[in-house]
Amino acid sequence: MLHRAGLITPAPGKRPRSTYIRFQAQAPNECWQADITHWFLATGARVEILDFLDDHSRYLLHLRTQLAFTGADIVTTMQGLISTYGPPASTLTDNGLVFTARLAGRKGGRNGFEKLLEAHHIHQKNGAPGHPQTQGKIERFHQMNRHGFDAASFR
Repeated sequence: MLHRAGLITPAPGKRPRSTYIRFQAQAPNECWQADITHWFLATGARVEILDFLDDHSRYLLHLRTQLAFTGADIVTTMQGLISTYGPPASTLTDNGLVFTARLAGRKGGRNGFEKLLEAHHIHQKNGAPGHPQTQGKIERFHQMNRHGFDAASFR
């Protein structure tokens, strides 16, 4: 009705949602999404939250909170997940330095997470910088938990 009345200015730079490409891994352990977000406690202290999610089933593989995560923490966590669930075929993360060194300015340099993935023949995928929609499932998981939804309702 607003379009017909000429009350909405078209925004040709915006793509319609119907053109977005959606994907889902075809099988469990095909792709794991991982991310670190943060939260402020009632005391005002800031903590980080690390989570790993299976892209196909949306099964929450891991969730842990601490003051800050290092690259070594990520490697230890991934080694534990591989021991428990077997290695995934691929991972999908953002470009945080704990996940990739490719944007750190050292050509060919790799961090511990990248070396672990290579040792297990796990394909690493990273979203485009500034484009969190690529890791949409784990980002949505963060949003749902911030609004009081439990993890079970996400599946």
